[in-house]
Amino acid sequence: MNTNIASVLRIAAIVASLTFATAIVSARSNTPADRAAELLAQHGTVHLKAAGPYVQVGTFRIWAEAKLGKPSVRMPDGTWLYRNYEIKGSSAHGTLVVRFDEGRVSGMSLVTRAVETAMLEPKATPEGVMVASRK
Repeated sequence: MNTNIASVLRIAAIVASLTFATAIVSARSNTPADRAAELLAQHGTVHLKAAGPYVQVGTFRIWAEAKLGKPSVRMPDGTWLYRNYEIKGSSAHGTLVVRFDEGRVSGMSLVTRAVETAMLEPKATPEGVMVASRK
């Protein structure tokens, strides 16, 4: 009789373990992956197709400023940085980088604070290299 009770208890423990494991896997598969946050954490940048409903690749610079407002930083190469942006439906947040070519948006991305800092650091000229500039 003790053998039967031990067998029943073992089977009940196995069934309970499998039920618990199935519940965990099911809960994980129902949670949507935050791909944008994963990419931002892995690479420090996420490429964007649009910034809000009105600014996308090809948008005129003046329209981008009208819709996004004045940038936090205007870089010497014409790139604009907007701090404190996030991707809708994601926990990814950082600095919106808007690049221009011939007066139109040519690319956008969201970058981490570390990437922004690296973008803003003055580039060191290697020793012995001369650089010409306009008078």
